Amino acid sequence: MKAEIVSIGTELLFGEIDDTNATYISRQLTSIGIDVNLRHAVDDELAHIVQVLGTAMRRSDVVITCGGLGPTPDDLTRQAITQVTNRALQTVPAAEQQLRDFFAKRHRKISSTNLKQCQVPRGGQLLDNPVGTAPGLLVEHEGCVLIAVPGPPPEMRLMMTKHVIPYLRKRLQEQGEMPLFTRTLRTADIGEADLAEQLKDILANQSDPALALYASPGEVRIRMHTKAPSQQEANKKLGDLENSIRQQIGEHVYGTDDETMEVAVGKVLTAAGATVVVAESCTGGLIASRITDVPGSSRYFRGGYVTYSNELKQQLLGVPAQILQQHGAVSEECARAMAEGARESSGADYALAVTGIAGPTGGTAQKPVGRVYIAVADEQGTICQQFDWPGTRSQFKHRTSQMALNMLRKRVLGLV
Repeated sequence: MKAEIVSIGTELLFGEIDDTNATYISRQLTSIGIDVNLRHAVDDELAHIVQVLGTAMRRSDVVITCGGLGPTPDDLTRQAITQVTNRALQTVPAAEQQLRDFFAKRHRKISSTNLKQCQVPRGGQLLDNPVGTAPGLLVEHEGCVLIAVPGPPPEMRLMMTKHVIPYLRKRLQEQGEMPLFTRTLRTADIGEADLAEQLKDILANQSDPALALYASPGEVRIRMHTKAPSQQEANKKLGDLENSIRQQIGEHVYGTDDETMEVAVGKVLTAAGATVVVAESCTGGLIASRITDVPGSSRYFRGGYVTYSNELKQQLLGVPAQILQQHGAVSEECARAMAEGARESSGADYALAVTGIAGPTGGTAQKPVGRVYIAVADEQGTICQQFDWPGTRSQFKHRTSQMALNMLRKRVLGLV
């Protein structure tokens, strides 16, 4: 089954936003065995949208549009689908009532422009959007499935997982195609080359399931995939391969699929019944932000200190002036003192501290840009590691937060 993705919005062509939606949709389609052959970006011009949709529908089995489903005059996806399929729009009463209830609960007045979101081309269906006002659309037309999802990423992602992927997986099975099933292992504290070396026997002898390595800042993902008639059979095949991989590099695997490092940290802290506090300098609160992105993090997260200046390192964390004078803020001694001071003042079981030079200026020959010290303190003592990373300021901050969280995870598990 072949697919095309059409991203709609003039702002995409102006470069005002990155088209991360198309990347996500591509990944989701590929994960079930649908080949994405082409991706398009088109402006908010009705004739252009109609032209792109018409061409895509003639050569592909699935066409997914993203954006242009809202209530404003430049939201033209619905009208374009009507023209390209020659199907009149019809109002869905249940959807209209749901939208009216949505506005009433928020004490907002609904307008006629909002109500156009309750219309669907004849013979099509609306896809429920529980986190927004714009339902999606699905129309089967002359052998092609045309699916429209909203542009806001949270709405798009929920609609893809709740409606689009289950529908397409079922369609694959009805056409006699075995769907593709995937599983991803997420690793940290090991590079792609080292990972490939440790898994060389598995990589050399793979057939079905197959696997591939994908590197990104701070982690390497191992993507496994297989075709199978059922989820149960796929789970068995993927599970056997996963067990073989974990036997080789188990301590480096921190999560599966969409499980982020902060989720993994939350799980190990919850299992241990432990709490953590963070003391940040160069990351400016990013670590605390990532931890609190996880629902329920209040069970284990005590709080954080962002001590960018030396004065606050002394006042809030009790870092001795002598350490700052002799070794400087970017030093192992300072990182250790930050972690120990944060743990003592907060009463947390674990304290995580980072101090470094994010750049692009401020480095010296002795302490270059990209240097960072990460410390973890607990009742057993304090560990500290030095790292030197090239890259931009934002890359440095992300890598530091990723490595710091991973050090915490491994400390809680007793691996360091």
